[in-house]
Amino acid sequence: MPKIAILSVNHQLAPVAVREKVAFSANELPNALRQLNSTQGIEACVILSTCNRSEIYSIVDSNNAQQILSDYLATTHNVAREKLDPYLVYFEGDDALKHICRVAT
Repeated sequence: MPKIAILSVNHQLAPVAVREKVAFSANELPNALRQLNSTQGIEACVILSTCNRSEIYSIVDSNNAQQILSDYLATTHNVAREKLDPYLVYFEGDDALKHICRVAT
């Protein structure tokens, strides 16, 4: 069953150097979205990338959504997962909806 899943790298946990490594420029976004939308298990997605956060909002039909999103972010930005993992925050279901509302306010 599809679920809402979010992967976040944000200013509360990640230093500027890490946030800069995983930021998406305006020019990168169209290709990044196409690539992510073509990933098995991803039904739809949105990428939010600002100076304070890079977040992937997605509808995922997979039991390993966190791994799919984490691997995508690391691979896309050529960052080793073990260097990125300490700064990743994952939300799913109701927690994801609450997070979206907090970010939007």
